[in-house]
Amino acid sequence: MNKSIAIFSVLLMAPSASRVTAKSVELNPKTFEEAIHTKNAFVKFYAPWCGHCKALAPDWDSLAEKYAASSSVVIGSVDCTTDENKDLCQEYGVQGYPTLKFFKDGNTSGDDYQGGRSLDQLESFAEELDKKCVVGTEEEMNDDKSNCSDKEKEFARKMRSKTTKERQDQIARLEKMKGGSMKPELKSWIFQRLHILAGLETTGGGNDEL
Repeated sequence: MNKSIAIFSVLLMAPSASRVTAKSVELNPKTFEEAIHTKNAFVKFYAPWCGHCKALAPDWDSLAEKYAASSSVVIGSVDCTTDENKDLCQEYGVQGYPTLKFFKDGNTSGDDYQGGRSLDQLESFAEELDKKCVVGTEEEMNDDKSNCSDKEKEFARKMRSKTTKERQDQIARLEKMKGGSMKPELKSWIFQRLHILAGLETTGGGNDEL
């Protein structure tokens, strides 16, 4: 066989980069805690040897690819067979694989996902999770589509009146606080504030005029 034809045949059979599906974020106890506080989260607890987990994997990874750039929702996976994750899986009552749980609006206890597991059904559910406060101008955040609570809007309004230095100091203070022991709702509010402050920096919110 002509060498150039052989090479062309191999290229045709090889999967193109555009067809490669991004995998969901693999979480450990540290990244799991940050994920459920900073975003709404849809999490698969699994075991690599599990047949049902293997069957779900392609659709779960397709879902992860769709929301990879989302600022509101993370599609994650926790391997319950690793030593570092065993306590985490036990804490959330995982008894069978795969177990799907979702964490929404600061609810760190999580709820069991009881819906269908086809890609269409998973995407439909994830669309509801992809609704978190979108930081922007005051007008944008007051729009119903911003999904911001009154508490978040008020905090953003106060932070807009601060200088960049003052907001950076606020970020540093909250970063120190977030690792402490506190009630889940208080920790969630820390992460919500960090999310808003980061958004204000991105959108140029603030008062740095002399």
